[in-house]
Amino acid sequence: RDGDCFAIMNAAYGSTARHAGCTSLGDYGANFNHDTGGILRAVLNGIVNGGFSGLTHGHCAVNFAVPRQITSSLGNAMDSKSREMLCRWMEMTAFTPLFRTHVGDCGTRADGSGAGTGGKNTLSGYDDEEIVRQLARWSHVYVALSEYRLLLLNEASFRGYPVVRHPVLHFPNDEMFNGSAQWSKKKEKSKEKEVSSSFMLGDLVYVVPVVKSGVVKRKVYLPKGTWIHLWTGEQMAGPNNIGKTVEVPAPIGEPPVFFRDTDIMHRVVAMLKQKGIITTNEKRQMRKSSLFSSFRRKS
Repeated sequence: RDGDCFAIMNAAYGSTARHAGCTSLGDYGANFNHDTGGILRAVLNGIVNGGFSGLTHGHCAVNFAVPRQITSSLGNAMDSKSREMLCRWMEMTAFTPLFRTHVGDCGTRADGSGAGTGGKNTLSGYDDEEIVRQLARWSHVYVALSEYRLLLLNEASFRGYPVVRHPVLHFPNDEMFNGSAQWSKKKEKSKEKEVSSSFMLGDLVYVVPVVKSGVVKRKVYLPKGTWIHLWTGEQMAGPNNIGKTVEVPAPIGEPPVFFRDTDIMHRVVAMLKQKGIITTNEKRQMRKSSLFSSFRRKS
């Protein structure tokens, strides 16, 4: 009966959102060793495209099972790139309808007896201190967004609006999103990078997740209107903004996220400050140097 269970559906059709608690992209077995951004971009595209098709509660669980690199000299330690990209995956999915992790893999059990989780061919993110620390961080962010997310879930139920949205739904005339811009090939490629992985959580939050390793800052296109940077509180674009590009820091734990100047979002910020997720500039610098140094790419 309705209300007796919460169903997560991996296979769906047009009316599935009416019956399922959430739709899932399935269990991505991610190997980030040679990835150049395609894995997380595919995850995001699946969620956004599902929203266009009426799957309003789309999400993808973060797979903490990382294939062991056979040639690695790290032993049971996870390689830095896989660690970094799992953290980036959490950063993105914290702004979706459901934030969850799992250790589903296609390897073998530790005793070699068949398919299982946490097998001898994989390493688990739950055994990595840095990943667990980031999991706690993004759990706080997900909880802080609960009041706002509830409004979006109601919109999804009564109006059919997806929770995670392509920006074109709110900015249909913006050439950066509707594909009508006539740039030179060189300029077009540059501009495309600024918006290719951006998405909206409702109409008040604009997220530009980092999908490649080694990124510590990013150029971001901000669509029309006022936008405030979540981590610093700086107003990056004012009410007269008709679309502009800015460059912002994007270390692990602080992807480019912007919000509208509204009461409900200021309550989110206040909660994150109370939990120590958003800190002063001095504390931010101390945290970056201690927590994120292991993720930085060597020059």
